[in-house]
Amino acid sequence: MGPVTLRHVVLLVGLVAIHVFPARAADKPPNIIIMLADDLGYGDLSGFGNTTLPTPHIDQLMKEGVKLTHHLAAASVCTPSRAALLTGRYPVRFGMVPSGAIRVNIFVANRAGMLPNETTIAEQAKSVGYKTALVGKWHLGLSKDTYGDHLLHPMNQGFDQYYGHILTNMKDFSGDGERVLTSQRPNIYYAMVSLVILGISLFVWLYKQRYISKLFLVIGILLVLSPAIYFVFVFNTLRLLNGIVMRNHEVVEQPIKLESLMKRYVQEGTDFLEARERDKEPFLLILSWDHVHTAMRTSKEFQGRSKHGRYGDSILELDWGTGEIMSRIKNMDIGKNTLVYFTSDNGAHLEESDIHGNSDGGSNGILRGGKAHGAVDGGIRVPSSVWYPGKLPSNVVIDEPTMQMDMFTTITNLIGADLPTDRPIDGRDMYSLLTGKEHISPQEFFFHYCGDTVQAVRYRPRTGPSIWKLVYEVPDYLPGQQRCLFVCNCWDAIKLERPYLYDITSDPGENRPIDISSDKKYKEIAELMIKATEDHKNSIAPVDCRLSFFKLLWRPYMQPCCNFPYCSCVDIKYKDIE
Repeated sequence: MGPVTLRHVVLLVGLVAIHVFPARAADKPPNIIIMLADDLGYGDLSGFGNTTLPTPHIDQLMKEGVKLTHHLAAASVCTPSRAALLTGRYPVRFGMVPSGAIRVNIFVANRAGMLPNETTIAEQAKSVGYKTALVGKWHLGLSKDTYGDHLLHPMNQGFDQYYGHILTNMKDFSGDGERVLTSQRPNIYYAMVSLVILGISLFVWLYKQRYISKLFLVIGILLVLSPAIYFVFVFNTLRLLNGIVMRNHEVVEQPIKLESLMKRYVQEGTDFLEARERDKEPFLLILSWDHVHTAMRTSKEFQGRSKHGRYGDSILELDWGTGEIMSRIKNMDIGKNTLVYFTSDNGAHLEESDIHGNSDGGSNGILRGGKAHGAVDGGIRVPSSVWYPGKLPSNVVIDEPTMQMDMFTTITNLIGADLPTDRPIDGRDMYSLLTGKEHISPQEFFFHYCGDTVQAVRYRPRTGPSIWKLVYEVPDYLPGQQRCLFVCNCWDAIKLERPYLYDITSDPGENRPIDISSDKKYKEIAELMIKATEDHKNSIAPVDCRLSFFKLLWRPYMQPCCNFPYCSCVDIKYKDIE
């Protein structure tokens, strides 16, 4: 053995360092920021082809990262879609689909929402030492059984802190007479008055014919009037009942001030990031923007700035907010090891309009349909991107189909957490696809629900360029149009005698259905997809429906109210912001 030289010593020290300190600073698990827009359409961003709405900050985020052109939500409405993103699971697996016509949570004070036994991406991050925060819209429940139990609150689902709107934005919050109920059912009050008159008349007739006593007459009239009074009260006070902003578990604003909401969300996100910069803790931050869900309200700086009314103004403010966060993170040390995921909970709401009939909805570009249209791509295919400097390539476009649920598994693996083994996880790790090491989606079959019904299945073969979509049900559109009155219902969708097959790669607008019987190739593809659908359905175990009619009902004894009995307060931190 020769003499020990300096070169040998350096080599030995290097080998020891590799074993003792295997992870360099640059190889540490990344911080995570998820930006989730609300009702943002596939055609709303200039980076996705819009020529009349400039969105430079979101476009820049996509140029500096990986742009996903075939990214899919688990539902075309927000409550189940958001539940799936947070858990990596089809919402039907844990009861976050409806048993009736109402497909989203509609009250703060009810028993509907995602149970805390689900494992969220926030809980995954906390399990490996991450600090977690949610800023913005939640829409997955508050209390489960009694007033104030907050079992469904974000801080009982893995988030260390929360600031935001616990339910969702609603037309009623505009304060100018708009009503979400009358948008869906324009004649609802006439129908209700007619039923009340009919019911009272029936009991009066029964009394006059001496079939019932005076006591039962009074009881009958009360039975007819009580639900009507409940109904009128609730749906005329939604701004007060549901317009609630919370800081952690405390109601700090009621009713909500929409005009300053984006500014506040940006400030809350910035405060969280600055705290993490100081303490050097890894973090997961979800910025769940209220834009561009109605009611459309922006700060004064953005009012009247676009060519598309209030909707366009909201897009511009959404772009500004995204740019503010990206600017802050790029100027921080923590930004050097941060992954940013930008997406929307579902497609644009085509039918949305203001009280004067002006459009308050967006564009889904070349895609057919929109929000609440079930399995039509305009409702579930959303503009998305992933930014991770130094680790993911820049200015790359991926046309492979992926799902929001995939990000649960991707992030879990990136941060070094363990995937749950006690339940099916539907998301697949898409990191190799993002890096360019793989070129085919990790998902082979994608199942598209409307409520608890599979309306379509998408198939990505392991070879070849084509992506196939087999449609079992289509929306019951208004005659000659590709839209419904306000939302398309699942229960009255048209069930096709023979499924429509589309090559979604060459026909993203779903305009040219292929005759399955015209070629053996198409028949075999359809049979394969039908078999996959049946196998998937068989994997779904019965669970308690968390969006059933009775769980969704407003319960006065569960209603949060600040400054009781006035139910009126202003967030002190932002009392001077406009």
